[in-house]
Amino acid sequence: MQSSSPPVLLLALPGLPPSACAALEELARELGWALRRADGLQPAPRADELVVLMVGEGVSLPPRPLPRGVLHLVPATLCDAAVAGAGPQRRLSWPCGPAQLRDALLALRDDPTLRLDALSRTVRQRDRCVRLTPKEFRILELLLARRGEAVAREVLEAALHAWGQEFESNTLDVHVYRLRRKLPEAGLRALRGYGYVLLPPS
Repeated sequence: MQSSSPPVLLLALPGLPPSACAALEELARELGWALRRADGLQPAPRADELVVLMVGEGVSLPPRPLPRGVLHLVPATLCDAAVAGAGPQRRLSWPCGPAQLRDALLALRDDPTLRLDALSRTVRQRDRCVRLTPKEFRILELLLARRGEAVAREVLEAALHAWGQEFESNTLDVHVYRLRRKLPEAGLRALRGYGYVLLPPS
């Protein structure tokens, strides 16, 4: 598990007006965050970077979710514009006051959404990255796909049976216990006599 560290503010250029860049630079200094400028989003942002870009300026989002998310600054004339792309996203009409900009960035930093990476079998929540075992990952994947719904033990046990290994009656409980230890803020709850539920973000 990685320790908490200040994020990096990535300004996706071109498109951000000088006034927005100046406000973001001042805010980064105030919060103690590093700041980086880039021409678009290639190469993809790093795991510790929060992205800020301007809607309607030709910056293409990658097909896979970004590690930390995106803040779209939307010109007041386009405040109803649709924003397409992957990953947690927030919109903020520009120009705006420094307090609004600060609140939007802090909300993006603290987004509780769980983001899974099947290739590395890791899950990221806020700025924490946790490596899971294959079975832990599969259980979390199933619960996340039905977040907010009660999932019966039989459904989760069937997924574990797919490994074709010896299966004891408490195997599921052991894996879920380890998941809850690794992700104490994920909202994973036991439903006595039925199964488990992954609560929606509060």
